[in-house]
Amino acid sequence: MNIQERIINAGLRPTKARLAVLNTIADAESALSHPEILERLSGQKEFDRVTIYRVLDWLTEHDLVHKISGENRAWKFQLSQPRFLPATNKNSQPQALQNHHHAHLHCKLCGQITCIHELEPRFPQSALDKFQVDSIDINIKGICLQCASLGKHLNN
Repeated sequence: MNIQERIINAGLRPTKARLAVLNTIADAESALSHPEILERLSGQKEFDRVTIYRVLDWLTEHDLVHKISGENRAWKFQLSQPRFLPATNKNSQPQALQNHHHAHLHCKLCGQITCIHELEPRFPQSALDKFQVDSIDINIKGICLQCASLGKHLNN
């Protein structure tokens, strides 16, 4: 499914800015911060700092991307796995399921963040009966294979 189809399947309207930001995030090998997205879109003058902030908020609100806490309290953004409840009738729109229930590998040296969708936390039903969980943020910090292979960890 391409990026435009993801937005349409969520019952939303794809705009040029939304498509550009979402494609930038989808094409990245790791989660991106706002400045990294701005830098990658710098050749397109219609996308300024504020526009990208607004689009990121919109994409997050509609569960097309999710925020991950990065270094120095800076958010990074990663494409969410598309999971929607079907529309209940022809006049209703599909509803996004809360889907940020997985872990992240976070390299302490280069800052790369990778989602690990195969690792989902399990909670006892007694705990879930007392609290409605809408997102979970698990960060596993260490050194990625690329930094380790370059010997970067030996200098720190």
